[in-house]
Amino acid sequence: MLGQLIHKEILDQILSLRFLILAAIGAFTIWLSLYDGYANYEARLKDYRGARTMTEDRLRQFQNEDGFTYRPLWEFSGVGFEEHKPPTSLSIFVRGLELTLGRSVPTGYTKLQRLRQTPVEAEPALGVFPPLDLGLVVQLVLSLFVLLLSYDSVCGEKEGGTLRLISSFSISRSQLLIGKSLGVLIPALTIFGLPLLLGISLMLLIGGVEISGEEWTRLALVLLFFGLYLAVMILAGVTASSLTYRSATSFVLLLTFWVVTVVVLPRISLIVADVIRPAPSTHEFQAKQKGMQRDALLKRRARLREWEQANGPDDWWKTPEGRVAHTLVYQKIRDEAQAAGRIQRDRLEGEFDKEYQNRLSLAVILARISPAFALKNATIRLTGTGIARQRRFFQEFLRYRRGPYFDWGKVREDKDSLRRSDPDTYGKFTWNINGLPRFSYRERWPDADLQNAMLDMCVLALWGLVFFSGAYAAVLRYDLR
Repeated sequence: MLGQLIHKEILDQILSLRFLILAAIGAFTIWLSLYDGYANYEARLKDYRGARTMTEDRLRQFQNEDGFTYRPLWEFSGVGFEEHKPPTSLSIFVRGLELTLGRSVPTGYTKLQRLRQTPVEAEPALGVFPPLDLGLVVQLVLSLFVLLLSYDSVCGEKEGGTLRLISSFSISRSQLLIGKSLGVLIPALTIFGLPLLLGISLMLLIGGVEISGEEWTRLALVLLFFGLYLAVMILAGVTASSLTYRSATSFVLLLTFWVVTVVVLPRISLIVADVIRPAPSTHEFQAKQKGMQRDALLKRRARLREWEQANGPDDWWKTPEGRVAHTLVYQKIRDEAQAAGRIQRDRLEGEFDKEYQNRLSLAVILARISPAFALKNATIRLTGTGIARQRRFFQEFLRYRRGPYFDWGKVREDKDSLRRSDPDTYGKFTWNINGLPRFSYRERWPDADLQNAMLDMCVLALWGLVFFSGAYAAVLRYDLR
């Protein structure tokens, strides 16, 4: 009997005009989002390759002293060149925070060390026209569609008088609930899943997108999250229709639930986190960092001035020996100051990062009450379109800049300073960037992303269990007559 009920519910759905309209709109929206994501990825990949070419051109300018730069040593160490973050192919499906995250970071000391050139900075019109990615379509559009398919699954039968006929057969109330739920779930996932798989297959046939083995696993998890989220929304619709006897009342309840979980709860969570665990702003952190650097520079200058005064302010620079001694003292003071500054900088960055992460972690914990946020948080992490991948790229760059790049620059600066002080002993000064180590970013997908995604999956599963239990309790007391 349960199989017959499921068959009857599926037929009722697919033969209705409402289902056909929502299926057509859903398929079109899915295909449009895939096309938009594919076109955006291709454009970003082209920009990335063009930016890399510009970086190589700039390095060729630095190669010789008679290039296009003025005072090449100063410009190289102060202004430098830029390294670029490659786009991820999974951003085709979930755009996440890509519009607001920077793509390039400078190596020079005179520029703020952060990722710059966000897509919105390069093209402000993108802020006016929001992206239509698949994650947004599932979270907002398809979730509303499945609510429209399920909001009258029980109360609609009650209003039409057919619920009494169904209850006259030998079917239990639990079977009635399962039949109603699967009768919406199966056709809904089919009409939205088939266009999605067709669109992905067509995109791969066109070419231009390379998805690695691990990225395929993550994409499969993203699609699983989409299906689980829609299942939760369908169960929410069945629950609401089991709590009321009128379809209009059920629809209002579901619309309220949708607005609260999708719009209100995530924002309230951030406000509460700001109150409970406030964190300093980026401007406050940068002000402390610049103040620390200024104090360290003044101390270095004072120590060097003391040496100059002790060795005759008008005598030491007249001889090669005096200039070499001055250079060696300067290098010693610089190295000691940099070592101390590195400790202070790491402590300051650690304190700021700890406070920021505590605030963010609390906001995420509170916002996970919303199934929409659980979906968004998991899919952004899995596709690498959020802050986590941004931080990984920047940390890799900092390790390069503070390691191989800094060591190479220090050795080169020390040799050049001695050559300028005593060219007869140390050789004539010549400018080149031979041996410059280059930054290379290798994508790493940490297990922490999967662990966080599994937690979000548990949240969605818990929501589904709550709705199913609520619907079961409501059906047990429902007047089927």
